[in-house]
Amino acid sequence: MTTDYLTPDDVASHLQVSRQVVYNWINDGRLRAVKAGRTLRIPHSALEAFLQPVHAGDISAGGVEPDRGYHLDRFTAAAQAAFAEANSQVRTRQHLQLDVEHVLWALVQQADGITQRVLQHLGIDPHQLTQQLDHALANLLTDPTFQHSPHTLAVAARIPTVIERAEELASQVADLQIDTSHLLQAICEEADGVSAQILHSFGVTPERLLVVLIDVRTTHHTHAPQAATHGRPDWEQRIEQQLARIETELAAIRSIFTQRTSTDTA
Repeated sequence: MTTDYLTPDDVASHLQVSRQVVYNWINDGRLRAVKAGRTLRIPHSALEAFLQPVHAGDISAGGVEPDRGYHLDRFTAAAQAAFAEANSQVRTRQHLQLDVEHVLWALVQQADGITQRVLQHLGIDPHQLTQQLDHALANLLTDPTFQHSPHTLAVAARIPTVIERAEELASQVADLQIDTSHLLQAICEEADGVSAQILHSFGVTPERLLVVLIDVRTTHHTHAPQAATHGRPDWEQRIEQQLARIETELAAIRSIFTQRTSTDTA
């Protein structure tokens, strides 16, 4: 009996998701795969078993993930809080769907969050950035009579793209969840995105953001662990701080390499 096999890229193309999403499905055990030497192959029968029909009531009951395969546990608590606030803004402003501008707005509002630390590092007033975002949000379609489902919320086509890019950035460090910094980077990199244009107008470009994130993360790793590591030898604390800095710098280097590789193959 002959079995047809697909590559992760084949599955990603067929389902219109990123290759990283397919790897996450395999890693979670939801999509069965086999190894062929150093490569992965997905039996066609495994893909058919993975694809389940949607029945009436599944979406409203929470039986279907509207985020195209992303579990909440893939996001840090701060990232989850940002999405919760963004969702709240959609309802408060009576918008029809969640868009990238809602997410950036929520990131900027997080007190002592990574976005506010980045803005402080660059000497940017968060209130001025918020005003620009409020203006952009005011241009989105509204409908006071529209009733959102309490269980699900419509999302703009840009949202999955931003999340997939944030996922790729997070996956550059093993077992790292998607954090607010990854969302901020993905938004800043979005081609022709309104939020990206606003960030760029304040001087927050992808290249500059990457450098600032290294400084901010390094400073955070240097100062934050001191209370928790009280009583430990100084040399052990210094090694831990150096390892944290190396890990951050490696993630930045991988990101730059990935961007250059994508540009060269485009």
